Parts: sequence; C-alpha cells; structure tokens
Amino acid sequence: MKGLILHYGSQLLTKEEVFKAPVPQQTASYMPLSHESFISRIEKQLAIESVKVEEQQFAAARDGQRLFGLMQLRLPGFTAEGYSCVMGLRNSYDKSFPTEICVGAQVLVCDNLSFCGDMSFSRKHTPNLMKDLSWFLTESMAQLPARFARQSRSFQAYQKREISDRQAHDIIIRIYDSGAVNITDVPRLLKFWRTLPTPDAAMHKTAWRLFNAATEALKGNIWMLPERTRKIHRILDVECEISDEDGQVPIKRREESAILV
Repeated sequence: MKGLILHYGSQLLTKEEVFKAPVPQQTASYMPLSHESFISRIEKQLAIESVKVEEQQFAAARDGQRLFGLMQLRLPGFTAEGYSCVMGLRNSYDKSFPTEICVGAQVLVCDNLSFCGDMSFSRKHTPNLMKDLSWFLTESMAQLPARFARQSRSFQAYQKREISDRQAHDIIIRIYDSGAVNITDVPRLLKFWRTLPTPDAAMHKTAWRLFNAATEALKGNIWMLPERTRKIHRILDVECEISDEDGQVPIKRREESAILV
C-alpha cells in the first residue's frame, strides 16, 4: 500500500505500538472501544470468512488517541489485476470521531482509493458499540465477495470503454456538477487525464483512465472519499451502460450539442 495517505499529521506505527495507547475510563454513557479489541474483532471475522489480510498499515495521532488503518484484503476465489479490495478503519479515545469502517478498492495504478456501495459502519462509543460492530462484521463480511465482484465488473467495463478527449471533458464537468470534486480539483483532474502513465491498453483514453485521474485528484484523507467516489461511479456507470443491482440498464446520457445563434 505504498503511497497511501492515512491522515495528515499521523505517525505510522506497528499494530503492537498502536495497542499500547492507554484506554480512557468508561462512564455511564461513554464506553470506549480499545484499538486492540477493534482490530482483533475485525481480524476474527475476516478469518471466519476466509478473507486474508495481505498487507496492513496503521497510523496514530495525538499520542495514540486517534487510530487510522488500512487493510488490503484477498477474497476467497477472487483474482483481479490493477486493483484490490481494501478496508479503511479508524477509532478514537478523545471523542474526535466515532468508530468507523469503510470497504472499497485500492486502484493499484496510482495507489488510489475508491469506495462504492453501502458497506460502511459508524458508531459512537456507547454501551451498544461492540454489539453493533459484531453485527455489522458478521453480516457485511459474508457479503463482501459478491459486493466487490460488482465493483470489479464496473472496473472491467471502464477498461473497455474508449472515450475521446471531448467526451472526457464533458464527463469531468458532470463529475464537478455532482459535487464529487471541487472547482480547484478540476485542473488537477485534467492534468492527470492528460499525463497519467499508460502501462496497458486499458489506460489509453478509456473510462478506466478517467476514473484513475479522478481518484488521483481526490487522493488524501480516506474519510472524505466514500461519498465522492460513489458519485464518480454513478456517472461512469451510466456512461458505460452498466446495469444496477436489479439488472436495470440506465438510459445512456445523450450527447448534447450547443447551437450558437
């Protein structure tokens, strides 16, 4: 996972170093989940579902009060080139944010992250936190291979869909209009579209190249990415005429032409 930014100001640590941070005292309404219990519960459920952690990276801030992590996962019976399944997680002892998990893809061309679908978890440190976390992990990890397979089909469609510079510029404007990128991100997105390396045919002026350019422009704190990358997926899925979960093929957006009078 070289090149991924977990969080600005954080320090990369081993899992054992992360566990050393002192856990605050609980109260009637505040029951902190220790970093060790959080990570161990995730690892236990992944092992039950035969999902292997190929690589993991942890970082902490504020003397261990804030934990950030990424796990690169290998799903049973699933192989893909150019991307892999990744889980992001974070936890805090200083109440700066809740316990959170998000699942998506690491796009290996540029070490970017993409989050698609509704596999996310966010809970405050209350007495029901561990119960809710266990339920989420039990339900979602069993569905992970099927959900990631759907995202993989989108990636494969992007790789096959050739687009011109003119089409790319139109899609970039739609990405901006959707709120997936800010106006200051547009020049960077255009630059990446024009200058990204082309290691294989899938990167030569395809929707896959544009997707990589868009996620490259958004690279940074992973907790800003889920909603933004979902919007990018929705736009490119329509462009590539990818069916939704119900098998319905969206109406492809017609090319619009402006007539100057």
